[in-house]
Amino acid sequence: MSSESRTAVEPTSTNGHPRARREAVLNLRRLIGVARGKERPLIHLQHNPDPDALGSAAALRALLQRLLGIDAALAYTGRVGRVENRAMLRHLNIKIMPSYKLDYDEFDLILLVDTHPGAGTCRLPPGVVPDVVVDHHPSVHEMEGVAFPYYDPEFGSTSTMVGALFVENGIPMDRGVATALTYGIRTDTMDLSRGTSPMDEHIFREVYGHSDKQILSRIERARVPQEYFVVLERGLRHAQVTDFALTTFLGEINHSDSVAEIADLLFRLEGLKWVMVAGYTGDTMFCSLRALAAKTIRAGEVARDISRGHGGGHDTFAAAQVPMADLLADVEAPGESDAAAAEPAAAYGQLRERFLKAVRAKKSLTRPLTVPPDARTTGG
Repeated sequence: MSSESRTAVEPTSTNGHPRARREAVLNLRRLIGVARGKERPLIHLQHNPDPDALGSAAALRALLQRLLGIDAALAYTGRVGRVENRAMLRHLNIKIMPSYKLDYDEFDLILLVDTHPGAGTCRLPPGVVPDVVVDHHPSVHEMEGVAFPYYDPEFGSTSTMVGALFVENGIPMDRGVATALTYGIRTDTMDLSRGTSPMDEHIFREVYGHSDKQILSRIERARVPQEYFVVLERGLRHAQVTDFALTTFLGEINHSDSVAEIADLLFRLEGLKWVMVAGYTGDTMFCSLRALAAKTIRAGEVARDISRGHGGGHDTFAAAQVPMADLLADVEAPGESDAAAAEPAAAYGQLRERFLKAVRAKKSLTRPLTVPPDARTTGG
């Protein structure tokens, strides 16, 4: 964390959530029990870490430093692409390293944050079993060999879970830690509007009260490159409304966060129940889903279904990272001419077909959101 954000503040706790407080005390004891005596911890974040992953990992590192005096390295496998996320790293001085630069055998404690073994966002090296898992994402996988699975999908964010270890145990936190947790909770819950529990609201009030509001503003108002608007225009032009669902293809993208950004924007269209936005990088198709709350079809289940196990998420928002080859296996081979350009579009078409079938949208009720992709406009 930056030097200007290192003034320690003592969070207060309330008696409004006694069960959660007891669990936070027990969870901290279990964490200390696993970590005590270790000298080289490594915190491994989800692939392409978002603010929740960054905030919870930075706070967990600070917790280990304060309680046990050990300094953890932070590792990631993908990219930090979104400008707000890079601004978060810069303004809060959060140091993370690409995992390929590290030898995991040199660490005696592996903590997995904001993902879990078996999830599409987990890219631990083969054979590496984490000692600790801290995550709130729903899972269908067993956590065999994990000494302490701090796992609870009732929380709206992983930052809430780590924040609870501070707040409910009366542990002082730096202003930078409070700021990181605030931004992590805010983004993953859309300002406490989705997937939240009373504890998310309670912990958010605590950490927000101690956060650096100026730094928060700098992060949230970070300038975006021209590429953002290029991708946005492409998404709008290719968007189709099918019955109650909207789908669009962003084509090749420089960072996977683009699909989530555009999905949040397009879900504001009135009358929608579902949104699927997809784009590809290399040989991987990334997609984000948004949905209205429903008891019958949940976004996380749809993501797992259409990606054949390469996705997952919550009731109203989910994501998938699907190998392009898996999608193309169900598609007739494109013609010899321009096959390379046709493959991504064909892969997206397969994903879209699976999605519309999963949410039971009538394909006969399809129209462009703005104009057909090949329409001529005054801009050329």
